Amino acid sequence: MSYHTLAGQASMAFDARRNAWYAAAIRRRITPNSVVLDLGAGLGILGLIAAAAGARRVYLVEPEPVVRLARRIAADNGLAERVEVLEGRIEEVVLPEPVDWILSVCTGNLLFSEDLLGSLYHARDRYLKPGGGVLPERAQLWARAVSAPHLHVRLFERWLEPQEGIDLGAGRRFAVHEIQWPERDALRQTDPLAPAAALVDLDLGATRLTDCQGAARVQATRGGACHGLVLWIELGAAGSPPLSSSPWEPAVHWSPAFLPLDPPLPLAPGDELHLALHRPAGGDWTWTAQAPAGTRRHSTFLARLDGRERYARAAEGARPDLNPRGRALRDALAAFAAGHSVAEVADRLARAYPAQFADRRAALEAVQSWAIRYGKKPGAI
Repeated sequence: MSYHTLAGQASMAFDARRNAWYAAAIRRRITPNSVVLDLGAGLGILGLIAAAAGARRVYLVEPEPVVRLARRIAADNGLAERVEVLEGRIEEVVLPEPVDWILSVCTGNLLFSEDLLGSLYHARDRYLKPGGGVLPERAQLWARAVSAPHLHVRLFERWLEPQEGIDLGAGRRFAVHEIQWPERDALRQTDPLAPAAALVDLDLGATRLTDCQGAARVQATRGGACHGLVLWIELGAAGSPPLSSSPWEPAVHWSPAFLPLDPPLPLAPGDELHLALHRPAGGDWTWTAQAPAGTRRHSTFLARLDGRERYARAAEGARPDLNPRGRALRDALAAFAAGHSVAEVADRLARAYPAQFADRRAALEAVQSWAIRYGKKPGAI
């Protein structure tokens, strides 16, 4: 999901099912005295719903510039006097006052996949009034073991089909360790072999968990080859039915996923199936399925051809030196801090790193991208 573009925001802004679920929950909770934080607001539709429901003040916090359009939308809907836009990460901005409610969509497709839960906890612990609440109140990550021979062939066996006489089979052993994102219809056509189970259940008003540590035991209801697990999220709020991204429910903008098991795991009716899913914050996913017929264990780490190198560089005891690009970035940031212009920094880097930048134009393009990414926004502290 690209959150800095209108196209990326549109998938959420026009998600009628999601918006209706949030709107109903918001209207049951908002009073004329309510102060609301819309965290990761995007175009601000959830916060604007709260303002239209009568909230005294709504703060829209969003790091991407698309939130500036929310000011115009608020004005067009007669809500400008009660809505304040704060462009930046919640860890960087300062809210003028505590809030009664925090609205968020910090769950991503797989709850932990975008590493945004920490921002929600930061906002909750710093700004939520005693007795205040978050919406959604709960978030779950669900899994279901399925038979899916059509997906198995389409996603993995294709690696064994030569292309113009070229054998691509070496890629298959890596592909089976990647999380797959088939279209919803393809997932809906899989055959469930066991009941769905919640691997993770978070109370978003109290938890501090940012690592995925999920497990469940289910009993197979029918026999067959288990080709993988279908994963989806479910959001909860008191007084509302769950909002689910399951492929067996009406579509929302969040996507369900498929975790392959290779080779497929045979199941017989009544078999106990133990499922486990783990991911440290910012790290790789690992999933395990264990049944009487055997155990399957996969990890996105094993899909990375540079996995060992990445982990060696990131290890706590590692002492990584800077590569040429890193040294150029270091020098550019130091020059920015010293007050030099973009043009001056580009000239300096073009001379200092001729092997890194083919010419001055290449250096200028790099420096401009760093100025956009790391430069202080006008008016920021």
